[in-house]
Amino acid sequence: MVYLALSESLFNKLVKLLEGYKIKYKLIEDGETLLELAKKDPPKLIILEKDLPLLDGFAVTLLLKSDDKTKDIPILAVCKCKYKEEEVKAKDCGVDDIITCPLEEKETVEKLEKWLKGVK
Repeated sequence: MVYLALSESLFNKLVKLLEGYKIKYKLIEDGETLLELAKKDPPKLIILEKDLPLLDGFAVTLLLKSDDKTKDIPILAVCKCKYKEEEVKAKDCGVDDIITCPLEEKETVEKLEKWLKGVK
């Protein structure tokens, strides 16, 4: 299972790429729900963006990575622009990898393949 905490437009773009992997995924609307679900039923991968309602993606990442139960869940962050500051902040929070917008299909597919090995 992969948890996706993304805006509708990003979700639609990523789902097209994910459909080829035949994996189960769940769209999660906000950071608080993502945090609760990840603690109850840890996914194999989380793909999130910074701008989430209630609790932003950086805060969710910090909380998940500081909890022994969820610290090993890989987190792939989608940064909406290629600002080094945002990438550095994402890495500082503990994300495992970053995809930048606009999504470049080749780079995105390579990163998805890296993190989706063995995910069903």
